[in-house]
Amino acid sequence: MHSVSHQHPTTYTHDATACEECDLLVPATTLAVGEASDCPRCGHVLSRHLPQQERRPLAYGFAALIMFGLSNVFPFMSFSAKGLGQEMTFLQCITTLVDQGYLFLGAVLSLTLIGLPLVYIGSIMLVLWRLDKEMHSNALRSLGRLLCRIKPWLMVDVFLIGVLISLVKLMGMADIKMGLSFWAFVGYTLLLIKMISSLDRMWLWQRLFGRVEVQEPVPEASALQAGLVGCHICGALSEAGADTCSRCGDHLHQRKPGGLNRTWALLITSVILYIPANLYPIMDTVFLGDDSPSTILGGVILLWAMGSYPIAAVIFFASVVVPMVKILALLWLCFMVQRGEVSSPLGKLKLYRMTEFVGRWSMIDVFVVAILAGLIRLDNLMTIYPGPAAVAFAGVVLITMVAAMSFDSRLIWDLQQGERDRE
Repeated sequence: MHSVSHQHPTTYTHDATACEECDLLVPATTLAVGEASDCPRCGHVLSRHLPQQERRPLAYGFAALIMFGLSNVFPFMSFSAKGLGQEMTFLQCITTLVDQGYLFLGAVLSLTLIGLPLVYIGSIMLVLWRLDKEMHSNALRSLGRLLCRIKPWLMVDVFLIGVLISLVKLMGMADIKMGLSFWAFVGYTLLLIKMISSLDRMWLWQRLFGRVEVQEPVPEASALQAGLVGCHICGALSEAGADTCSRCGDHLHQRKPGGLNRTWALLITSVILYIPANLYPIMDTVFLGDDSPSTILGGVILLWAMGSYPIAAVIFFASVVVPMVKILALLWLCFMVQRGEVSSPLGKLKLYRMTEFVGRWSMIDVFVVAILAGLIRLDNLMTIYPGPAAVAFAGVVLITMVAAMSFDSRLIWDLQQGERDRE
């Protein structure tokens, strides 16, 4: 049952919930503005009482839409060498890939840089605008679930870092100028980040549909032990065996379906793709008729030889070290859980959090290739084309992200609890 109640503006009480990372039951907690509620076992942030949550995201979202529009109106970057020049708009990063037959890469850039961010901004603005107005509850629930699911796939900040790396790569060979659209895109990126950080999902669901009344949870017990299941979308608790969450309508599972098998399958797929991603050229440079393909590692070595040590280090870390370490870390976590290793659950969880956080940043190299291919198209002097490794590498990044999402970190703590029960 739901009971809608408007909290005093200076306080907010979040529902009793189960930590989505370790499954510990946490009682309802009252927060003042600026305070956060953390899981006492693993430290995961459950909810924050942020100031003006009904107004700030609307203001940031409206400003972000304006900046996005401006980022498509003017030139994004310009490139000139030996009397020849080329301008590039933001959309040409995508259209160039499509024109050259790289439909998969074009689709990835379209979704992560344009489609999903605009859907996210529009959904938040629509939901907040209709807070105190009539709107079909199923539509609200669908929009709310959509917001939570697409958030990890917003990559405008990663793309902006890719632009800066491209700028450093080109500075030694040509004159580069940043157009007005580039600065508008910087504003769009910063405003989108501020919008995301100014809204708490648990507060939003309670504000939309009220609090969910459940029996006070057992202290220091997991939801699994207490016969409850926590919703990963809105945080509400339901009785074990319930198919859908009574507040947000999402499907409920005591543990993520597929167990470790799905994570194993995704990781093996990423390992297979990682081989061609490093063996084949990620970029092909044609200079005065001379064709010079470059692998990921070859590009790092070239940057190092040119003296661009910081950029070489960033590319090496993001494109070589991070994907490999992430795959190995997830393989190790799956192996440890499967063999029943109970030691150091918090250490394992911190490793898992690291793999989730850094995974998306490996897309930097793919974005760099897209930017260079869109900008450098001087047919008589120099042209850059994406290589086949760009597709394989994008696949590695996306599949490892899905693998990290499919891994259920609560299994780590189930092992420890099982060991305690046997004692």
